Amino acid sequence: MGIVDKFRGYRSKKLGWIAQAVAKTGLQANHITALSFFSGTIAVYFLFQDYYLFVLFILLHLVLDGFDGVMARATKPTVYGKYLDLIVDGSITFLIFLKTAWHLHELYAYIAAGLFLLALLIHLKFKLQTPILFMRTITIIVLIVITHPLFPTQTITLTAGYLIAGGVSLYSLARQLQWRMQHG
Repeated sequence: MGIVDKFRGYRSKKLGWIAQAVAKTGLQANHITALSFFSGTIAVYFLFQDYYLFVLFILLHLVLDGFDGVMARATKPTVYGKYLDLIVDGSITFLIFLKTAWHLHELYAYIAAGLFLLALLIHLKFKLQTPILFMRTITIIVLIVITHPLFPTQTITLTAGYLIAGGVSLYSLARQLQWRMQHG
């Protein structure tokens, strides 16, 4: 059992009673996922414009994203919900990469965003079976640090970030190709 699975179990154990209470109001995990998407989208809007609103909405996105999983496990997880959660997480990551590319005016940043989107689409096409490395949470943590108004070398760090993200996406694509060759 990996660290992510342990953390999921911990969240479910500690927050399951809240999820049960929220479920009694008629809200479902997919509703929480939709709220997560909206808060993440608003956060991306504020990225590079208003640091504190970006941090507020991106943290709300992360909390809601964690809570939708707790709700799903406390009620009834669905295949649709699993796909919806992945699509929301991937969309927010892709929008962050696009906003960074736009901010930097860098063609290679757009290419890195495209590589991530391609890896995500392949993962979805093959019903979440292909290997893929997800970068959303680490990307958000890095952005919270380096977009702070007092951070001294934002452009250099952002450039390094999109180059690393592009490399991770290339690695995911290579692993997906390997998986496809092994599984026909």
